[in-house]
Amino acid sequence: MKNSQYLSAYLSANKARGEGKGLTIGSFLAYVLRGEAKRYSGNYVRALRNSCERVGAIEGRSKLGGVAFYPAD
Repeated sequence: MKNSQYLSAYLSANKARGEGKGLTIGSFLAYVLRGEAKRYSGNYVRALRNSCERVGAIEGRSKLGGVAFYPAD
């Protein structure tokens, strides 16, 4: 199965921010998605979450206490 097109950008952004300071999937996509794509944000969220789980990303806390994923390296 193909991974989300935003997977590497999301994990890189959270790695740069550091554990406990990352963005949730929804917050990240709110910054990235534009125009017509925002109407389908639920599908993008689901795809990115599935991709994070597929590659073994580590689930942790975001800056405001939500769920964020961090790379497993």
